[in-house]
Amino acid sequence: MKWEFFNPSSFLQPFRAKTSRITSLLIDHSTVINKSLGWMLSLAALIGLGLYSISEGQDISFDLQNYHLYNPYAYLNDRILIDLFPAGLQSYFNPFLDLAYFAAISIWSPLTVGFLLGAVHGLNFLLLLRISRGVLKEHRFGEFYSLSLAVAGVLSVGFLSEVGTVFHDDSVTLILMLSLWMIMDLIDSPAREQPDIRHNAKILCAGLLAGIASGLKLTFSMYALALCVSFLVADTRWKIRLQSGIFFGVSVLAGLLISNGYWMFKMWSLFGNPIFPLYNHIFQGELIRAVPFFDARFLPKTLLEKLFYPVFFTLDPSRVAEFRYEQISWLCCYAAVLILLVHMLFKTLKRSSSPNRLNCRARFLLAFFCVSYLLWIEMFGIYRYLIPLEILIPLILFVVSSYFFKRRHAWGGLLLVVAITGVNLRGMIPDWGHAEWSDRIYKVEPGELSESPEPAVVYLAGQPLGWIVPALDIDAPFIQVAPRWFPVTDAYWQRAKALAEGRKGRRFVIWAPETSTYAAAAKAGLEKLGLRTDCTEDRFLIGYLGKARFEYKYCEVEPQDTALPGSGSVSKGRALSETTEKRAIHEDTRRTTKTHEERR
Repeated sequence: MKWEFFNPSSFLQPFRAKTSRITSLLIDHSTVINKSLGWMLSLAALIGLGLYSISEGQDISFDLQNYHLYNPYAYLNDRILIDLFPAGLQSYFNPFLDLAYFAAISIWSPLTVGFLLGAVHGLNFLLLLRISRGVLKEHRFGEFYSLSLAVAGVLSVGFLSEVGTVFHDDSVTLILMLSLWMIMDLIDSPAREQPDIRHNAKILCAGLLAGIASGLKLTFSMYALALCVSFLVADTRWKIRLQSGIFFGVSVLAGLLISNGYWMFKMWSLFGNPIFPLYNHIFQGELIRAVPFFDARFLPKTLLEKLFYPVFFTLDPSRVAEFRYEQISWLCCYAAVLILLVHMLFKTLKRSSSPNRLNCRARFLLAFFCVSYLLWIEMFGIYRYLIPLEILIPLILFVVSSYFFKRRHAWGGLLLVVAITGVNLRGMIPDWGHAEWSDRIYKVEPGELSESPEPAVVYLAGQPLGWIVPALDIDAPFIQVAPRWFPVTDAYWQRAKALAEGRKGRRFVIWAPETSTYAAAAKAGLEKLGLRTDCTEDRFLIGYLGKARFEYKYCEVEPQDTALPGSGSVSKGRALSETTEKRAIHEDTRRTTKTHEERR
């Protein structure tokens, strides 16, 4: 009896009960506080990323210079059949996302547009928070963990590198996250066993959103496919899983037609290829050769690389991008998910009866993550296209750590995420190109290319030169004569001749900044058009993106049978000697003719 009196468990029982009541009370209050804090942090994310966009400066990336300004301008001014590939392959991409940006810069100042674009990207925080809440709703401190993981998500290296830019990966990720959140909201609802109209309506809306995202940026179609496949791990009967996946897939196609159907029809009508110029080996459009071509620079080269690609591109970031994404999150996440999958496979083979500690939302999230990654490594290998998965990595890591170390030790997973985020932010966030803000997004200095009389034709030699078209804002056709990155047909050069035919006036060729890269291709292209350049005098077109100054060399072009004072492919001395020789021949011919006339 004496021992029972001093039994520590009996002695501490009242204190444990009281502590439990206090903890429950704190959890109830913390839930309310964290929900309020969630809205405050969401607002802070909008403002903070808007200010971050301003601090970075105006976007002057290669893609903006190449086609993000040209495409909406060409669509609004009906230049699709006037110009010929001025921005290369991207000249005919869906312009509707860029139309919003183009309209905004015509209404507001560049500084205002930069803030708004950053704020829109900040909305990803709110959706990450909602997704995390759904996955962690059974955790005691799920609200706190969700807030922390959402913050870590938007502090990802790739995501931050595109805040305030017009790459549109951050923008379209917002639509995709909204679709994922809607699926998370219905995946474990009571109606999943007997789907009703409301349940199917949510699947319809989620599919439409995923399809709209795919239509606005075709690379996001892999995420729509991954969402569709992930319905197979839903916690319901197989028949319902298949029905939901098929219904979602049909909804995706409908969404794709909403955002891209008109443009696909237009491309089909004009060029015989609904996604011109991509996959032209299937659709056989006449301007591009019917051979498969794609950017394979960043794809893994061997089976070993394919199996462990996160290891390779973590050690050497240039394997997946032109700029260095210095991060360790992908390496940690890959290791964690691989261990989890091996463990679950081992349990399945052993036919273990232990309960599954992953709820259906977590299983769906993991399936979506894994299928998306596998599609990415087969199709692209470009880091920018991983941004939707990158911002989910903190949540994935937390889910895996909670699975192995149980919920009472979940703080360890959070510490891991915080440590990884800190290491990532100490590294290098890629800068795709920024300039100081100005009162206009773009402009060119007045010169013979923009003043009356306007040129008859402007030929472009290389990329990125597309932004010059809206900057000059003239009626002349802009024709690409150095198509190095895509194989063109004879019909391409016939189209180029037809566009220039009958136009009276001077003709010029503008060279891309890396002139030597495109010199041979441009010379060959001009020769096919029966033209040659007169580059004896250095002339430059001066343009500005923000306060960044750009100089583009340009030359006058003439038919090959016209005498020129020089040629861009010979030295100045040689050009002058050839000119003197031609003048002497011309003078001899004139004298001979005069002598014949006198004899008559």
